[in-house]
Amino acid sequence: MAASRSRAAKKVVYLWGAGATQAEATFLGARPVNLLMRDHNDLGDGISTRMLRRFAPKWRRFVGEEVDIDIEKVISLLAGSSVAMLVDLAERMRRCYFLEVCQSLRLAGLGRPELAVGLLEMHRHPVFRKDVELLTGIITTNHDGLLQVASQEVFGEVNLGFPFESGDLTPSVSLLTPPILQVHGSFTWRFAVPMRVTGRGRLGYSSDASWIPPAILKESKHYPFNKLVGLAYELLARRCDVLRIVGCSLTQNDWNILALIFNAQRHHEGVTGAPFRIEIVSSHQGGEAIKKECSYLKNVVPIGYLTEGAFAAYKEGQISGAMRNVFAYWLTEKLSYHRQRKEFGEGALPGTMARIVGEAR
Repeated sequence: MAASRSRAAKKVVYLWGAGATQAEATFLGARPVNLLMRDHNDLGDGISTRMLRRFAPKWRRFVGEEVDIDIEKVISLLAGSSVAMLVDLAERMRRCYFLEVCQSLRLAGLGRPELAVGLLEMHRHPVFRKDVELLTGIITTNHDGLLQVASQEVFGEVNLGFPFESGDLTPSVSLLTPPILQVHGSFTWRFAVPMRVTGRGRLGYSSDASWIPPAILKESKHYPFNKLVGLAYELLARRCDVLRIVGCSLTQNDWNILALIFNAQRHHEGVTGAPFRIEIVSSHQGGEAIKKECSYLKNVVPIGYLTEGAFAAYKEGQISGAMRNVFAYWLTEKLSYHRQRKEFGEGALPGTMARIVGEAR
């Protein structure tokens, strides 16, 4: 039965982390590559461990020999040491991170980002957008250009929150195209006035890339980062009923993001009388950890408690098959749930949405 049309569509914002890119690689069946910082039982060594292998023992003694070391903390300590040799080492580690991520994306064989395209297609659907959910924007901490590629395909243009020039992306002129706010910048951006942007990052390091490297505190004092953080705050405070966090663990290294969500949620609560809902699309255990460790955030709902699809098994730890790829499984269930309620209108699902439902099942 179709949903009631008596209420306006709820406004949805996504926070997109590295786990979303990992889910893309896994869903596509690409070569197994760990795109996350930390080591993983199924995916192997993480970016941090692989980075350390690039350094000779004489340098590793300044970094530490521990397995699965927190690279962001190490870089911050070295950069703040005031010792020229160690400050230089911090810069070399930032460059190494850049190269490691680019190489990993290439090895993963990420071409067309199916999940991102399917998600944007869902939110572009005229019936769904009007009556169910209105996507008002995506905030991402990732440095890759996958969301840019997906937006170009689905909307025919890209809204980055600032003017830019590009040879393969079309700057947005439509108010209907949701912004993609890459608050830590991108390997695909080159500083200029206006900014130069490509669809995908180069494989080599570029000193003029506009991005915020790994560190405990991600400084956003300068353009375009100060503008992007301001836009992200306004998006959450004024145009958000539900924030969906996809593949982002919200550790203490994400303090700038935590502060952004906290302040915007308090603003939203002060104006509307209620905090916006935060749905965690990642492991149930990870969602429970966020709810516990970030108790200052309100209305946090781990995936096992979501109801627009069959997710209760996550709460019970009964995870097998397609459920291991949490984002892909969530999107499949989400599409199926709304299709059954005829919230995409009559008939079959179009395009990538249909392939996702068919392939993931």
